[in-house]
Amino acid sequence: MTTEIQAVQKALDALREAHIDYMIVGSHAASVHGFTRATHDLDIVVSLSVEDIDNLANSLGDEFFLDVESATKAVSKKDLFNAIHMNSGVKIDFFVLPTNDFSRTEFSRRISTDLGGIPAWVASAEDTILSKLLWYRITPSDRQLADVRGIIKAGEDRLDWSYLSTWAKTLGVDDLLVRAKQT
Repeated sequence: MTTEIQAVQKALDALREAHIDYMIVGSHAASVHGFTRATHDLDIVVSLSVEDIDNLANSLGDEFFLDVESATKAVSKKDLFNAIHMNSGVKIDFFVLPTNDFSRTEFSRRISTDLGGIPAWVASAEDTILSKLLWYRITPSDRQLADVRGIIKAGEDRLDWSYLSTWAKTLGVDDLLVRAKQT
C-alpha cells in the first residue's frame, strides 16, 4: 500500500470513527465515474458541526496536521478546511456541507463504492458532472470539462439525463452541459 493510499484510508477511517457523514467529490469522484486522473489531494464534503472537530482531530491523530482553531472557524462559516498527511504531504480538503437545495440533494444521492480497495462514499456521476460544471463556471478550466466529458463518455447510457437537465437548468450550467455532450 502506498503512502498516498494509506493517507486516504486513514482519513476515511477517521471520518467513520468520528461518526461524520461524508462524500468524496472532485477529481477522485470523476475518476470513479470516468477516467483516472492523477491528483495529490482529496476533496471531501462533510456533514459536521463545530462539536465534531475535536473528534475528527483525535481520529486523524498525529499522522495529520489539522489546525483545530481554523477548522472550527470554517465549520461555523460553512467554509472549507484541510488536513495534511505528514508522511505523504497528501492534502485533504474538507468542504462543509452547504445548506442549499442542490448540495443537500447531491449529498443524499451519494453512492457507496470501492476507491482503489477502500470502501468510500462518493458523489454520483450526475452530481459530479454538475459540480464540475459549476466549478468551471466559477474558474474556467479545461481540466473540469475534460472530467465531465470523461464521465459522459464512460457512462452515457447509464446517466440520468432528466436529472442532469433539470439541475443543469436550475444551476445555470445547461449551456455547459450541452457543450460537454457535443464534444
